[in-house]
Amino acid sequence: MRFRQFRSSIIPAYVALMMLFMLVSPLLFFGGKAFATAGQVQSRSIQMSDDTVNTSGGTATYKVQYNIATTGVVQAVVVDFCSSDPIPGDACTAPTGFVSGSTFNPGTNTASGWSASTANSNRTFELSNASGGSLTAPATMSFEITGITNPTTLGTFYARIFTFATTGAATTWIAFNSGDGSSLTGFTDYGGIALSTAQTILVTSKVQEQISFCVYSGTCGTQANINLGDTHDVLSTAAPAVDKTSLYSLSTNASHGAVVYLKGDTLSSGGNFIPAAGTGIANAGFIYNTTGTDFFGLCSYNSVASVGLAPSVTNYYSGVGNSGTCSATVQDSGSTLALSSLGTPYATFGFNLTNTNTTTYGDELASITAPGASVNVVVLAAGVSVTQASGVYTTTLQLIATGTY
Repeated sequence: MRFRQFRSSIIPAYVALMMLFMLVSPLLFFGGKAFATAGQVQSRSIQMSDDTVNTSGGTATYKVQYNIATTGVVQAVVVDFCSSDPIPGDACTAPTGFVSGSTFNPGTNTASGWSASTANSNRTFELSNASGGSLTAPATMSFEITGITNPTTLGTFYARIFTFATTGAATTWIAFNSGDGSSLTGFTDYGGIALSTAQTILVTSKVQEQISFCVYSGTCGTQANINLGDTHDVLSTAAPAVDKTSLYSLSTNASHGAVVYLKGDTLSSGGNFIPAAGTGIANAGFIYNTTGTDFFGLCSYNSVASVGLAPSVTNYYSGVGNSGTCSATVQDSGSTLALSSLGTPYATFGFNLTNTNTTTYGDELASITAPGASVNVVVLAAGVSVTQASGVYTTTLQLIATGTY
């Protein structure tokens, strides 16, 4: 009876002991093998510089960082890359196509005396330092593994981190794990990491050839309707009439720039016309203060000091015949322009009638050699002699922009 009572009394105690063992056993065993006193590293991460599949030529870099769990000497760190899971003790096979780099960039507590190598068909990365010092938990260790080739498959793969008190222990561990990678001996700390390859976001945008050209007065969209003369649009023999209200603006992304061409006739009334100013300074042209002379001409200048469209050959209407010089100092009708020390006026008005009126594409007015934008002024001028026939004189001038892409 006493024996039976003893047996009945120990059964509950036995059950309780077994339950306690089951609770603490994960701390003692992992994957069916003893961990001894190993600690799990905390705040562990592996940051990938590139997560695309099978980075060409080993161009990926992985930044490994963690806090050690066990105070003591650290002479080696092993990062074992596995396709199955991050759990130490389980069999480890390399992710398909994965190649670990054999070089590294130093980081926290790996800056001096450390060297890198690979093992197990480039599945296992080792960082070692035979003179490694003692670290106090939770000291941070970090380093970058360079020259990595990612797996050839999309999705999750894993890494297992191990720290060793001696380089010899790491060497032994690597040798034992040349096969399935399931050895659980010799390391001080451990930790698992999950990583993943992913597809990229492909973005496509288009930049089309662009040119924006506007000929106007005041604001773009307002046609320049010029009344050239005095307040009654009358030309005088006393001084040329000048107008600076015609503008043209150009912006373009043309790689080789753009050219603005001028087409049109001189002022005419029925069968009468006012002679064109000429085809070049060498042929006199007509300067601003020419009086009592029949002429119609123009010049052009850049009204905004900026990189971009500027009239050909230093701020003047060049045309094929280099027909007129011009600057912002051109004044309105009735004023007298100051002369330079050489006696050359600030404005010479030209109009190459041969090119502007008889050719298919007109005469070059302005040009740029690269992409750009600017605003420009067309200065119109006309004068008459006492013998010029009366009448209402008109002309239509056309500006055409051509970009070269």
